[in-house]
Amino acid sequence: MVLRKYKMPKVTTISISMKHLVVSHILLSLAGCSSLFLLPAASDPHSFLKPVETSPDSVTLEIFQVRLPANNQELAEEIWQAIDELRLPVEARHELVRNGFRAGVVGGALPDGLAAHLNLQSVQPETTPERVITGVNANPKVTRRVVQLSRQESATIQSAELRQSVHVFMNEDSGIHGRSYHQAEPTYSLLAQAISGQRVVLQLIPELQHGELKNRYAGGDQGIFLMTQSREKESFDKLTIRSELAAGEMLLVSCLPDVSGSLGHIFHAQDLRGPLEHKLVLIRMLQVPGSEILATLDR
Repeated sequence: MVLRKYKMPKVTTISISMKHLVVSHILLSLAGCSSLFLLPAASDPHSFLKPVETSPDSVTLEIFQVRLPANNQELAEEIWQAIDELRLPVEARHELVRNGFRAGVVGGALPDGLAAHLNLQSVQPETTPERVITGVNANPKVTRRVVQLSRQESATIQSAELRQSVHVFMNEDSGIHGRSYHQAEPTYSLLAQAISGQRVVLQLIPELQHGELKNRYAGGDQGIFLMTQSREKESFDKLTIRSELAAGEMLLVSCLPDVSGSLGHIFHAQDLRGPLEHKLVLIRMLQVPGSEILATLDR
Protein backbone atom coordinates (compact mmCIF):
# COMPACT_ATOMS: atom_id res chain seq x y z
CA MET A 1 0.00 0.00 0.00
CA VAL A 2 1.35 3.39 -0.96
CA LEU A 3 0.66 6.13 1.54
CA ARG A 4 0.37 9.62 0.16
CA LYS A 5 0.92 12.67 2.22
CA TYR A 6 -2.17 14.84 2.63
CA LYS A 7 -1.52 18.50 2.11
CA MET A 8 -3.54 20.95 4.16
CA PRO A 9 -5.37 23.49 2.00
CA LYS A 10 -3.91 26.95 2.07
CA VAL A 11 -5.94 29.75 3.55
CA THR A 12 -6.59 32.26 0.82
CA THR A 13 -7.62 35.88 0.90
CA ILE A 14 -11.13 34.83 -0.11
CA SER A 15 -11.80 33.23 3.28
CA ILE A 16 -10.57 36.36 5.02
CA SER A 17 -12.77 38.49 2.85
CA MET A 18 -15.80 36.32 3.61
CA LYS A 19 -15.10 36.69 7.33
CA HIS A 20 -15.09 40.45 6.91
CA LEU A 21 -18.29 40.18 4.89
CA VAL A 22 -20.06 38.25 7.67
CA VAL A 23 -18.97 40.80 10.27
CA SER A 24 -20.16 43.64 8.05
CA HIS A 25 -23.51 41.91 7.56
CA ILE A 26 -23.98 41.60 11.33
CA LEU A 27 -23.13 45.25 11.89
CA LEU A 28 -25.52 46.36 9.18
CA SER A 29 -28.29 44.22 10.68
CA LEU A 30 -27.77 45.78 14.08
CA ALA A 31 -27.80 49.26 12.58
CA GLY A 32 -31.10 48.55 10.81
CA CYS A 33 -32.88 47.72 14.08
CA SER A 34 -32.92 51.31 15.30
CA SER A 35 -35.50 53.87 14.28
CA LEU A 36 -33.65 56.80 15.88
CA PHE A 37 -30.09 57.83 15.10
CA LEU A 38 -27.94 60.35 16.92
CA LEU A 39 -25.30 61.90 14.69
CA PRO A 40 -22.53 64.05 16.15
CA ALA A 41 -22.66 67.64 15.01
CA ALA A 42 -19.99 68.96 12.69
CA SER A 43 -18.68 71.17 15.51
CA ASP A 44 -17.62 68.11 17.53
CA PRO A 45 -13.89 67.55 16.79
CA HIS A 46 -14.07 63.96 18.02
CA SER A 47 -16.75 63.01 15.47
CA PHE A 48 -14.43 63.00 12.47
CA LEU A 49 -12.17 60.19 11.37
CA LYS A 50 -8.84 60.89 9.79
CA PRO A 51 -9.25 61.85 6.11
CA VAL A 52 -8.70 59.05 3.63
CA GLU A 53 -5.71 59.48 1.36
CA THR A 54 -6.90 59.78 -2.21
CA SER A 55 -5.42 58.20 -5.30
CA PRO A 56 -3.30 60.62 -7.37
CA ASP A 57 -5.54 60.07 -10.41
CA SER A 58 -8.84 60.53 -8.54
CA VAL A 59 -11.49 63.13 -9.37
CA THR A 60 -13.42 64.75 -6.54
CA LEU A 61 -17.05 65.55 -7.29
CA GLU A 62 -19.84 67.24 -5.36
CA ILE A 63 -23.35 65.84 -5.86
CA PHE A 64 -26.49 67.77 -4.90
CA GLN A 65 -30.05 66.45 -5.02
CA VAL A 66 -32.75 69.13 -4.75
CA ARG A 67 -36.49 68.52 -4.51
CA LEU A 68 -38.68 71.32 -5.91
CA PRO A 69 -42.47 71.67 -6.12
CA ALA A 70 -43.63 70.37 -9.51
CA ASN A 71 -46.29 73.10 -9.79
CA ASN A 72 -43.82 75.99 -9.45
CA GLN A 73 -43.45 76.69 -13.16
CA GLU A 74 -41.94 80.13 -12.55
CA LEU A 75 -39.02 78.65 -10.61
CA ALA A 76 -38.54 75.91 -13.21
CA GLU A 77 -38.40 78.44 -16.06
CA GLU A 78 -35.90 80.58 -14.14
CA ILE A 79 -33.64 77.59 -13.62
CA TRP A 80 -33.75 76.22 -17.15
CA GLN A 81 -33.19 79.62 -18.73
CA ALA A 82 -29.76 79.57 -17.09
CA ILE A 83 -28.95 76.02 -18.24
CA ASP A 84 -27.02 75.44 -21.45
CA GLU A 85 -28.68 72.36 -22.91
CA LEU A 86 -26.71 72.72 -26.15
CA ARG A 87 -23.59 71.45 -24.38
CA LEU A 88 -24.95 67.94 -24.89
CA PRO A 89 -24.81 66.27 -28.32
CA VAL A 90 -27.92 66.66 -30.49
CA GLU A 91 -28.69 62.94 -30.66
CA ALA A 92 -28.33 62.56 -26.90
CA ARG A 93 -30.69 65.49 -26.27
CA HIS A 94 -33.23 63.99 -28.65
CA GLU A 95 -33.22 60.61 -26.89
CA LEU A 96 -33.42 62.21 -23.46
CA VAL A 97 -36.30 64.55 -24.29
CA ARG A 98 -38.50 61.94 -25.90
CA ASN A 99 -38.10 59.78 -22.79
CA GLY A 100 -38.89 62.55 -20.31
CA PHE A 101 -35.38 63.67 -19.29
CA ARG A 102 -33.89 67.15 -19.40
CA ALA A 103 -30.21 67.92 -18.89
CA GLY A 104 -27.66 70.67 -19.40
CA VAL A 105 -24.66 72.47 -17.97
CA VAL A 106 -24.67 75.37 -15.53
CA GLY A 107 -21.74 77.64 -16.32
CA GLY A 108 -21.05 80.47 -13.91
CA ALA A 109 -23.47 81.74 -11.29
CA LEU A 110 -26.45 79.63 -10.29
CA PRO A 111 -29.97 80.97 -10.87
CA ASP A 112 -31.17 82.87 -7.80
CA GLY A 113 -34.04 80.48 -7.13
CA LEU A 114 -31.80 77.41 -7.26
CA ALA A 115 -29.06 79.06 -5.20
CA ALA A 116 -31.62 79.91 -2.52
CA HIS A 117 -32.69 76.26 -2.29
CA LEU A 118 -29.10 75.04 -2.09
CA ASN A 119 -28.45 77.41 0.81
CA LEU A 120 -31.33 76.11 2.94
CA GLN A 121 -30.37 75.91 6.60
CA SER A 122 -30.96 72.82 8.70
CA VAL A 123 -34.08 72.76 10.85
CA GLN A 124 -31.73 71.96 13.75
CA PRO A 125 -29.66 74.93 15.10
CA GLU A 126 -25.95 74.73 14.34
CA THR A 127 -25.13 75.04 18.05
CA THR A 128 -26.97 71.83 18.90
CA PRO A 129 -24.36 69.25 20.00
CA GLU A 130 -26.38 66.37 18.57
CA ARG A 131 -28.60 66.09 15.54
CA VAL A 132 -31.62 63.80 15.83
CA ILE A 133 -32.72 62.14 12.61
CA THR A 134 -36.48 61.48 12.65
CA GLY A 135 -39.21 61.00 10.09
CA VAL A 136 -39.64 64.78 9.87
CA ASN A 137 -36.15 65.65 8.69
CA ALA A 138 -34.84 62.29 7.45
CA ASN A 139 -35.81 63.21 3.88
CA PRO A 140 -34.46 66.75 3.44
CA LYS A 141 -35.19 68.98 0.46
CA VAL A 142 -31.49 69.23 -0.33
CA THR A 143 -28.77 66.62 0.10
CA ARG A 144 -25.05 66.95 -0.58
CA ARG A 145 -22.50 64.22 -1.13
CA VAL A 146 -18.82 64.25 -2.05
CA VAL A 147 -17.32 61.33 -3.97
CA GLN A 148 -13.81 60.56 -5.18
CA LEU A 149 -13.48 58.44 -8.29
CA SER A 150 -10.38 56.97 -9.86
CA ARG A 151 -10.25 55.81 -13.44
CA GLN A 152 -12.55 52.84 -14.11
CA GLU A 153 -14.37 53.43 -10.81
CA SER A 154 -18.07 54.26 -10.69
CA ALA A 155 -20.44 55.67 -8.10
CA THR A 156 -24.16 55.01 -7.76
CA ILE A 157 -26.62 57.88 -7.38
CA GLN A 158 -30.07 56.89 -6.16
CA SER A 159 -32.40 59.38 -7.81
CA ALA A 160 -35.70 58.14 -6.36
CA GLU A 161 -36.94 55.90 -3.59
CA LEU A 162 -37.67 52.21 -3.97
CA ARG A 163 -41.17 51.60 -5.37
CA GLN A 164 -43.20 48.44 -5.21
CA SER A 165 -44.02 48.61 -8.91
CA VAL A 166 -43.56 51.02 -11.81
CA HIS A 167 -44.86 51.03 -15.37
CA VAL A 168 -42.42 52.57 -17.86
CA PHE A 169 -43.14 53.61 -21.45
CA MET A 170 -40.01 53.87 -23.62
CA ASN A 171 -40.17 56.04 -26.73
CA GLU A 172 -37.92 54.39 -29.30
CA ASP A 173 -37.47 54.44 -33.07
CA SER A 174 -39.68 51.38 -33.41
CA GLY A 175 -42.46 52.98 -31.37
CA ILE A 176 -43.58 53.22 -27.76
CA HIS A 177 -43.03 50.13 -25.66
CA GLY A 178 -44.23 49.53 -22.11
CA ARG A 179 -42.82 47.36 -19.38
CA SER A 180 -43.54 46.82 -15.68
CA TYR A 181 -40.91 46.49 -12.97
CA HIS A 182 -41.40 45.29 -9.40
CA GLN A 183 -39.34 46.49 -6.45
CA ALA A 184 -37.84 49.17 -8.71
CA GLU A 185 -35.09 51.56 -7.62
CA PRO A 186 -33.97 54.25 -10.12
CA THR A 187 -30.23 54.93 -10.01
CA TYR A 188 -27.49 56.51 -12.10
CA SER A 189 -24.07 54.99 -12.64
CA LEU A 190 -21.56 57.85 -12.54
CA LEU A 191 -18.12 57.71 -14.11
CA ALA A 192 -15.58 60.52 -14.30
CA GLN A 193 -12.31 60.93 -16.16
CA ALA A 194 -9.96 63.86 -15.80
CA ILE A 195 -8.56 65.35 -18.99
CA SER A 196 -6.03 68.06 -19.72
CA GLY A 197 -6.86 71.67 -18.97
CA GLN A 198 -8.26 70.98 -15.49
CA ARG A 199 -11.42 69.52 -16.99
CA VAL A 200 -13.40 66.35 -16.39
CA VAL A 201 -15.63 64.17 -18.58
CA LEU A 202 -18.72 62.93 -16.74
CA GLN A 203 -20.85 60.00 -17.82
CA LEU A 204 -24.26 59.23 -16.30
CA ILE A 205 -26.05 56.01 -17.23
CA PRO A 206 -29.69 55.58 -16.09
CA GLU A 207 -30.28 52.18 -14.50
CA LEU A 208 -33.27 50.47 -12.93
CA GLN A 209 -32.46 48.01 -10.19
CA HIS A 210 -35.48 45.77 -9.75
CA GLY A 211 -36.72 42.50 -8.34
CA GLU A 212 -36.01 40.71 -5.10
CA LEU A 213 -32.68 41.00 -3.35
CA LYS A 214 -30.58 37.92 -4.05
CA ASN A 215 -27.07 36.81 -3.23
CA ARG A 216 -24.81 37.52 -6.19
CA TYR A 217 -21.08 37.45 -6.75
CA ALA A 218 -19.44 40.79 -7.42
CA GLY A 219 -15.83 41.58 -8.23
CA GLY A 220 -13.82 43.28 -5.53
CA ASP A 221 -10.30 44.52 -4.94
CA GLN A 222 -7.36 42.39 -6.09
CA GLY A 223 -9.62 40.11 -8.11
CA ILE A 224 -11.50 38.76 -5.10
CA PHE A 225 -15.15 37.89 -5.67
CA LEU A 226 -17.54 38.66 -2.84
CA MET A 227 -21.11 37.55 -2.39
CA THR A 228 -23.42 40.52 -1.88
CA GLN A 229 -27.15 41.10 -1.96
CA SER A 230 -28.36 42.98 -5.02
CA ARG A 231 -31.24 43.27 -7.47
CA GLU A 232 -31.35 42.68 -11.20
CA LYS A 233 -30.23 45.70 -13.17
CA GLU A 234 -31.30 47.13 -16.51
CA SER A 235 -29.11 49.82 -18.03
CA PHE A 236 -30.47 52.32 -20.55
CA ASP A 237 -27.29 52.95 -22.51
CA LYS A 238 -29.02 54.96 -25.24
CA LEU A 239 -29.89 57.56 -22.61
CA THR A 240 -26.32 57.98 -21.40
CA ILE A 241 -25.53 61.60 -20.50
CA ARG A 242 -21.96 62.57 -21.34
CA SER A 243 -20.63 66.05 -20.65
CA GLU A 244 -17.31 67.82 -20.28
CA LEU A 245 -17.03 70.22 -17.34
CA ALA A 246 -14.54 72.91 -16.38
CA ALA A 247 -13.93 74.24 -12.89
CA GLY A 248 -17.06 75.88 -11.43
CA GLU A 249 -19.46 74.23 -13.90
CA MET A 250 -22.25 71.83 -12.94
CA LEU A 251 -24.16 69.14 -14.80
CA LEU A 252 -27.90 69.28 -14.06
CA VAL A 253 -30.36 66.46 -14.78
CA SER A 254 -34.10 66.39 -14.14
CA CYS A 255 -37.35 65.58 -15.94
CA LEU A 256 -39.81 67.31 -18.21
CA PRO A 257 -43.20 68.28 -16.73
CA ASP A 258 -46.36 66.36 -17.61
CA VAL A 259 -44.61 63.21 -18.84
CA SER A 260 -46.13 60.68 -16.47
CA GLY A 261 -45.04 57.14 -17.29
CA SER A 262 -41.79 58.14 -18.99
CA LEU A 263 -38.46 56.96 -17.65
CA GLY A 264 -37.48 60.53 -16.79
CA HIS A 265 -40.62 60.89 -14.69
CA ILE A 266 -39.85 57.63 -12.87
CA PHE A 267 -36.35 58.89 -12.07
CA HIS A 268 -37.11 62.47 -11.04
CA ALA A 269 -40.78 62.85 -10.02
CA GLN A 270 -42.22 61.62 -6.73
CA ASP A 271 -45.31 62.22 -4.64
CA LEU A 272 -44.72 59.74 -1.85
CA ARG A 273 -45.21 62.22 0.98
CA GLY A 274 -47.61 64.80 -0.41
CA PRO A 275 -47.65 67.08 -3.46
CA LEU A 276 -45.73 66.06 -6.56
CA GLU A 277 -42.08 67.12 -6.53
CA HIS A 278 -39.36 67.13 -9.17
CA LYS A 279 -35.84 66.19 -8.18
CA LEU A 280 -32.79 67.90 -9.65
CA VAL A 281 -29.45 66.10 -9.64
CA LEU A 282 -26.45 68.43 -9.87
CA ILE A 283 -22.82 67.32 -10.19
CA ARG A 284 -19.92 69.73 -9.81
CA MET A 285 -16.20 69.17 -10.17
CA LEU A 286 -14.24 70.02 -7.03
CA GLN A 287 -10.77 68.73 -7.83
CA VAL A 288 -8.92 66.97 -10.63
CA PRO A 289 -5.34 65.67 -10.89
CA GLY A 290 -2.64 68.04 -12.07
CA SER A 291 -1.49 68.04 -15.68
CA GLU A 292 1.81 66.36 -14.79
CA ILE A 293 -0.04 63.43 -13.16
CA LEU A 294 -2.33 63.01 -16.17
CA ALA A 295 0.67 63.03 -18.50
CA THR A 296 2.24 60.22 -16.47
CA LEU A 297 -0.97 58.16 -16.49
CA ASP A 298 -1.42 58.51 -20.25
CA ARG A 299 2.03 57.12 -21.06
